Amino acid sequence: MIGTRTFGRRRFLGLASGAAAAGAVAAACKNYGVGTYEKPAGAAASTGATPTAAAASSDHAAPLPSAADRPKTSGKLAAIYDARLLPADPNPNKTLVMEASEQQIEVAAGVKFNAWGFDGTVPAKVVHLRQGDTIDFTLRNRSTMGHSIDFHAAQTPWNINYKTILPGEELKFAWRASFPGVFMYHCGTAPVLQHLGDGMYGAVVVDPQQAFEPAREYVLVQSEFYLKKAADGNWEGDLTRMQAVQPDFVVFNGAANQYQPQPLTATPGERIRLYVVNAGPTLFSAFHVIGALFDKVYVDGNPANVMRGIQTWTIPPGGGATFELVIPEAGQYPFVTHSFAYTGLGAVGLIEVK
Repeated sequence: MIGTRTFGRRRFLGLASGAAAAGAVAAACKNYGVGTYEKPAGAAASTGATPTAAAASSDHAAPLPSAADRPKTSGKLAAIYDARLLPADPNPNKTLVMEASEQQIEVAAGVKFNAWGFDGTVPAKVVHLRQGDTIDFTLRNRSTMGHSIDFHAAQTPWNINYKTILPGEELKFAWRASFPGVFMYHCGTAPVLQHLGDGMYGAVVVDPQQAFEPAREYVLVQSEFYLKKAADGNWEGDLTRMQAVQPDFVVFNGAANQYQPQPLTATPGERIRLYVVNAGPTLFSAFHVIGALFDKVYVDGNPANVMRGIQTWTIPPGGGATFELVIPEAGQYPFVTHSFAYTGLGAVGLIEVK
């Protein structure tokens, strides 16, 4: 109950199930005003405004276009990003090759986006390591512009190993995974905001030397998409909207609402471990699972940084955290960013316990 009005739980969150999932999700996005912001009449600027509101009220920000000019969802996603964490290769000396390229993806059902990325997916593949592993890394640029790499899990000179390479070039260097945790990696070529906004990021999971107890493990990368119409009729990244913090979609693992029709799964009483990275590029994540509490939260995924009995944990852009929870009863448990202006843009999925 909020005031004197009662809201249906699924309507409030924009959740859908069964055969009506796609239509209900589209309706929910419409109800949340995807890509729009209307300042109340007579409202004054406030230092406590949200980034979107502040940007919209700024004299220097571009006005938001009408909803008719923004992307609209339709149908269902052609593919679902597999969130399961696969086992790490036991070999402590690993070879890792990545290719920077352009590709077309769906950032929401029916919304085709001309992305920049690594190895053809957004987010890029999860790199799963063990603490102490050494990585012999190669970046190959198969794109039409300069790109680079920045591993938050590495300790290596920026001016040497994170430099931009041109199309057709490659860069090699070795690094060691000295700290356990969950980390971001991304392109660091200027403007970094645009390279991130166009999809050039992924997650690194580094297992601690003393392994965590067994659990059902998933990786979730939260990010934002800022879109404008491309010449080919698809959508592409809009740097102006990125600078004004006017996202069209806020998502987990590259596409809005994808884990509603196909939830993450677990069984009652089973330990669930969620490795969450906030790729941004700008918004904070207020990560929360509705109907559950986090038994443990490891800041940046490091077991030395443990918090207990947590309801919601904030992850900054470029940061990460590992969440453990045990859900005793069967049912559906939504995971969201609890910044609800952005939840309605696609940052909501389900854990189905059965």
